[in-house]
Amino acid sequence: MAAKNHYAFVIDVGRCIDCRACLVACSVENQVPYNHTRIWVQDLGITGTYPNLARSFVPYNCMHCDNPPCTEVCVSGATYKDPTSGLVLVDQEACIGCGFCVDACPYNVRYLDEKKGVVDKCNACAQRLAVGLKPACVATCVGKSRMFGDLNDPESEVSLALKSARKVVRLDLEKETAEGGTEIDPDPNNYYINVPEGMEDMIRMPGEGRQPLVSQAGELPRDPSYSPAETLWKNVAVPLVGLGIAGSFLVQAVYFTKQLIEGEKEFDE
Repeated sequence: MAAKNHYAFVIDVGRCIDCRACLVACSVENQVPYNHTRIWVQDLGITGTYPNLARSFVPYNCMHCDNPPCTEVCVSGATYKDPTSGLVLVDQEACIGCGFCVDACPYNVRYLDEKKGVVDKCNACAQRLAVGLKPACVATCVGKSRMFGDLNDPESEVSLALKSARKVVRLDLEKETAEGGTEIDPDPNNYYINVPEGMEDMIRMPGEGRQPLVSQAGELPRDPSYSPAETLWKNVAVPLVGLGIAGSFLVQAVYFTKQLIEGEKEFDE
């Protein structure tokens, strides 16, 4: 069933000035450890020839995909797509810190909080959305580069921005699958608008400010395919764990029913 809301981020690349106010606001609002970040900004460097020079910056965060690979490999069900908001969230009380979702995310937007032993990432400041506020990064964006809203609402800021944009770029992996790999089509919900001419491929590069994202060829943060271990876990281990849990509940139900019947017999006697 489709989510009630279809929240998405729209990033106007031409308006980002790399002030990093969004990073500070996110860190403070969500108590992000000093050695990690939920969001980051990529400096595309200087382009053009003198005197016609330009410099562009690209903000990044979790893509809140429609078909998130991270949810498929989560052992405990801690990573899930919220049925109301459509956001991809992490229940840290249920998270066991195995890190499978970190490896499964082709955008490298997740990290393992070593102190807490759980996975963390951008949650679009769900706690702020619950009281009618915008995500901290959006609320503090000086250049109004970051936008957030409901795509199901044609009058929302993001819907109007996409409608009027000269150009829209999305980091979709559908055509990026490595030969022989398992096809992944996450359908990300981050949209980049007004990207400078000829720089569409450059925004596919991972942010230098977020380690260990390293790329020199304009590629996505990681090969958009499951490794043999991830494929085995997804197709074999997870179903077996599910069957084991279901079997355990079934045995307990049978045992409880047996005790109940025996108790009724004793009472009748």
